[in-house]
Amino acid sequence: MTPVRYLNRRHWRTLLAVLAVVFASVLAVLVPAAAATDSLGATALFEGKTIQLADGWGEATACLVRSDAEVVECFRTEEELDVRIVQLEQSRGPEAPRRLSSWCSGYLQLYDGTAYSGSVLYVRDRYHWINLGNYGFSNRTSSFKISACPAIFADGDYGAGDWYPTSQTEAWDQSPSMAPGWDNRVSSIYVG
Repeated sequence: MTPVRYLNRRHWRTLLAVLAVVFASVLAVLVPAAAATDSLGATALFEGKTIQLADGWGEATACLVRSDAEVVECFRTEEELDVRIVQLEQSRGPEAPRRLSSWCSGYLQLYDGTAYSGSVLYVRDRYHWINLGNYGFSNRTSSFKISACPAIFADGDYGAGDWYPTSQTEAWDQSPSMAPGWDNRVSSIYVG
């Protein structure tokens, strides 16, 4: 049996210094990118043109946010968006269902009308707070559908402020209207 070697104080200090440098390097890359998105808002592709969602959606009524895409895609109708999702899922190939089954997948759908009506924002991005103002969707949610990943809704940026009852935003939850006091109040989301 090999003896376990413990780190002495000098080794711990070196290890902590290296970790601090790595952490600072990661922050130096991530923080400016997040700040740029926050100040400019998300750029979307709609019928061959780019639009700044924070400035309004124009004639688009359905937008798709995916972590694996550099640009948000917007469509004139939710039906057109659904067709695009089918195309994306088919392009993944036959191995995709097996790979995706190990983690939750699907889209969080936020609607600006009750009973799943009006403009809709589909989100497939996980493990960080998403400010809906970047997508022109802050304080617009009136109904929602959650797929296999639970979500958190907050009334402030980056999860600040009050949270929507998390018992109502578990996997597969949906609601044709918001809980009392929450209509048009969600400003940021977290999909887990």
